[in-house]
Amino acid sequence: MKIVIITQARLSSSRFPMKILALIDSSDTLLSLHLKRLKKSKLANQIVVATTHEKGIETALDIARKNQAEVFQGSESDVLDRFYQAAKYVKADIVVRVTSDCPLIDSKLIDELIEFYRKEKVDYASVILKEQFPDGVDCEVFSFKVLEQAWKEAKAPFEREHVTPYIWQNSTLKGGSLFSSKAFENKLGNFSQFRITVDTPNDLDVIKELIKKAGKEQDWKYYIDILDSDKNIKDFNMNNSRNEGYFKSKAQEAGLRFITNFKKSDAYRSKIHDLIPGGAHTYSKGDDQFPILSPAAIAHGKGSHVWDLDGNEFLDCSMGLTSISLGHAYEPVIKRVKEELDKGVNFQRPSYIELEIAEKFLELIPCHQMIKFAKNGSTATTAAVKLARAYTERKLAAFPHDHPFYSYDDWFIGKTQANRGIPEEITKLTVTYQSENLDSLKELFAKYPGQIACVISEPEKPHGLPAGYLDEAIKFVQSQGALYILDEMITGFKTAFPGSITKYNVSPDMATWGKGIANGFSFCALTGKKEVMELGGIRAVGKDKLFLISTTHGGETTALAAAIATIDEFKKHNVVAHNHQIGAKLRDKIQAVLKKANMQDYIDYQAADWMQLFIFKNKDKNVCSGMRTLMLQEMIRRGVLFQGAFVPCFSHNEADLNYFAKAFELSLEVYALALENGYQAYLVGEPTKPVFRKLI
Repeated sequence: MKIVIITQARLSSSRFPMKILALIDSSDTLLSLHLKRLKKSKLANQIVVATTHEKGIETALDIARKNQAEVFQGSESDVLDRFYQAAKYVKADIVVRVTSDCPLIDSKLIDELIEFYRKEKVDYASVILKEQFPDGVDCEVFSFKVLEQAWKEAKAPFEREHVTPYIWQNSTLKGGSLFSSKAFENKLGNFSQFRITVDTPNDLDVIKELIKKAGKEQDWKYYIDILDSDKNIKDFNMNNSRNEGYFKSKAQEAGLRFITNFKKSDAYRSKIHDLIPGGAHTYSKGDDQFPILSPAAIAHGKGSHVWDLDGNEFLDCSMGLTSISLGHAYEPVIKRVKEELDKGVNFQRPSYIELEIAEKFLELIPCHQMIKFAKNGSTATTAAVKLARAYTERKLAAFPHDHPFYSYDDWFIGKTQANRGIPEEITKLTVTYQSENLDSLKELFAKYPGQIACVISEPEKPHGLPAGYLDEAIKFVQSQGALYILDEMITGFKTAFPGSITKYNVSPDMATWGKGIANGFSFCALTGKKEVMELGGIRAVGKDKLFLISTTHGGETTALAAAIATIDEFKKHNVVAHNHQIGAKLRDKIQAVLKKANMQDYIDYQAADWMQLFIFKNKDKNVCSGMRTLMLQEMIRRGVLFQGAFVPCFSHNEADLNYFAKAFELSLEVYALALENGYQAYLVGEPTKPVFRKLI
């Protein structure tokens, strides 16, 4: 039985052209070192370099022949055909497949795999079916007969661009029946998070450093021990992910983008933190909230899509942290804003448009009679708390401890982990309870009788709301002499029009609004009952003045015009109904994808029609930041700017939903591998971090 090692070699590479000819030192190129290490195999009868007819390939051919390797030149695009023809040319009985971008390929491991293949008497054996070895020592063994069957039957582009997907996808270990297969397991442990392959110039530098420290004769484990112990080399090594070429082919076959170029984003990242603390003006947009392989900044958006600094196009999911309800650069809104621009945007006295938007907005909320404008949500929520304290003459404010955010002001942030700079005396003026739990709320009031001025809470979350809870909670709080503030920043113009306040027909004392009410323009609002809101007025001559919201830019005409146009569009097109229909359709698609992939236990999918959240778990079914970051990375690769949520907007359409679902399905392939092997083998860089954390 003739055993032949066939190594794939080409000059073209999108990330590192001509890499197989790159010098490792004065005596070896990447290809020559690769071949020298292969020649140490004691079981292989021959080595073949399966390459192409590319211009300049003659140098590679010379290197191959000098190292006693046979050469075969074939198709550049149909790699399976090239590989098959090479095996046929040398009359191989058993084929060992390796690739020439692995200069530290291990001949001892190859021989162990050949022995394993013979012993198990299977059609296919490899070290990659159960990824426990480092990327860079990949090897597979199969018979020529199996290769020939794959060559005849494989039709999909990615099955022709790569040699073995048709074999292992249809093998017994993957649930198939065409080929028997077994994985060669690593008895030393799982080292799949390490890379000693060469995809980029950075990778080559890592190989050079390893050879400087250990020479060219060590086994794979010796090099990995050095890599693991030297933090500088290790960090330098972790900027690429495993099997990128294969996943790129699958994405492209499915009609998806596969994005790997973030050069301009990286340049942006390298400068912005020296100029702006945190690198952004809301921490949710910060670099620590996204994987390394992601856009650092957006150049422009249109409809439901955005483009980054490198020209990469993405389907948008979070829509400006839920602030875009109609679509980016939505024409009717932009048109109205431009009309106001020509008139001027800020004046010594209020603009006429302030009356127009006040009347139009309050028409939507029957239980409220007055409104105050703001430029951000924190201003509105803090003003509401101040009003409640003044109205009730009480000090304490309450909110649910399991809700993420209400304000960047001290009364809220003091209760989070990120409470540096906030005196304890201020923190003590805020108390918390468990959301959607009436008993917890009642216990809080019993603990602080006559002291709680207000409760502020979002009305609902995507996981749903207990029947009757919101109305009961509001009435209970009011019965205790406190005010109830309904925070509609997220739910406004999403759960209903204008929001949950009308959806559940409730009557809170105040409500706060923002995000989608002006399609991304900086317009937020506090609405409330007249007897409460009038405390911030100037007509009660002789009474103590309450300094409510006083902002120079609160009445900026462009944002108010955007709010007016947004309201008009919501009325004209029944936008909420459209958005809910989009949400319902996506729910059906994603539930089907999760069921097909058998991932329901590992991804908690909270699928409201107005907003959908994804919570990612590890193999122990615990919420895992690493698994979440990996899924963000893989969705972003496939052209979806994903941060764990999908917020329907009026510009989202059926094509967007299909794109999202297909990207999600293909990303789950990587997720499944990470469940088995650990996310570290596939995630580039570190997991994202909580926004509210004690330490940076």
